[in-house]
Amino acid sequence: MKFCYNCGRLTPGDPLYCIGCSRTFNHKLCPRHHQNPRSAEVCSQCGSRELSTPQPKVPVRWRVLAFVTRVVVAVCLLAITLAFLKGMVARMASSPELQTGVTVLAILLGLLWWMWSQLPHWFREAIQKWLRKNGEGRER
Repeated sequence: MKFCYNCGRLTPGDPLYCIGCSRTFNHKLCPRHHQNPRSAEVCSQCGSRELSTPQPKVPVRWRVLAFVTRVVVAVCLLAITLAFLKGMVARMASSPELQTGVTVLAILLGLLWWMWSQLPHWFREAIQKWLRKNGEGRER
């Protein structure tokens, strides 16, 4: 999803053009959709002089605000996660049933990691590529 700083609309997906004002996002495009820098006068691949108009540049203060917002949200989530883990550890220390369950899960996890390390390198890489490819397909 991209935000157009010219018309203020959100465009879903990973679009080349804004649906509101038909401007491009951070680059110029020729009629054949070759990407060119904002300062280009001519397409670097086909030589066309018909280039799209890009949206206005994002102001620095908005970039800084976006960065600070991400950092604040990340710190808050980290604090909440650590508080949750602290509570879980305290609860596990007082309950023998939970201690046994966690011990069994830790042993199983250790066995899985050991089995993974015993697989041939080429097979592990094939599995990782397959998982990455399937993960990208689900996001779209």
